[in-house]
Amino acid sequence: MKHGDPGEIFHRWGWLAAQPEAFRCAWIGISEFRKVPRGERLYSLGDPPGGIFGIAEGFADVMVASGYLPPVLGHIARPGWWVGEAAAVTGSPRRVEVRARTDLLVCYVSLKDLEELEPRFPRLWRALGQLTVLHLDNALMYASALVKGDAKTKVSSTLVRLAGPEMTYDADISVPCSQHELGEMAGLSRNSAGPALRELERDGLVSREVYGMITFNPVRLAHVMETALARGTR
Repeated sequence: MKHGDPGEIFHRWGWLAAQPEAFRCAWIGISEFRKVPRGERLYSLGDPPGGIFGIAEGFADVMVASGYLPPVLGHIARPGWWVGEAAAVTGSPRRVEVRARTDLLVCYVSLKDLEELEPRFPRLWRALGQLTVLHLDNALMYASALVKGDAKTKVSSTLVRLAGPEMTYDADISVPCSQHELGEMAGLSRNSAGPALRELERDGLVSREVYGMITFNPVRLAHVMETALARGTR
């Protein structure tokens, strides 16, 4: 792995980083790196199945929908995050819409490349199942934040979820997200999200020194939130 390699992030964070080195190298070796300008879709809800995308640089919006309701912002994906395996494995339509929030550099593995990789790595489909479980964990965190806790807890839980592959990173990270968008993902009105976010700022857990960016330490924020919840159950 060379310094400045666009695939370097995938050796450090996320689903692919947890796979054996031989698999990681083979996966990146068959992949194609693409630039995606801000606002462009990687794919839309209901699109036919295709390959798998990983974010090497930038941030992406993940739009989700239930039934006939219009899509809403469910997640902001960051480097190290992968998507598309469910449609690739099952041959079913895409279940979310993914579009570039910022300019992106993505790693793309096509269906054809997946089929060619399988004979070399028979555990490929188990690895892709692990990726689906990560998405399920994210969805469960999303659902939990919508139905449980006060506004401060909902905002904290949502920020930890947005850390994604860096959820266990004990240092500050930033996400490009407005107060309104954070409230939407936490199931809160703007009037509820604002005071909760300001309280977290006063506690030194969140910073908004750069316009449009929210900075926080996911490990510290999760610890404070878990401690508060534990006290509340006594």
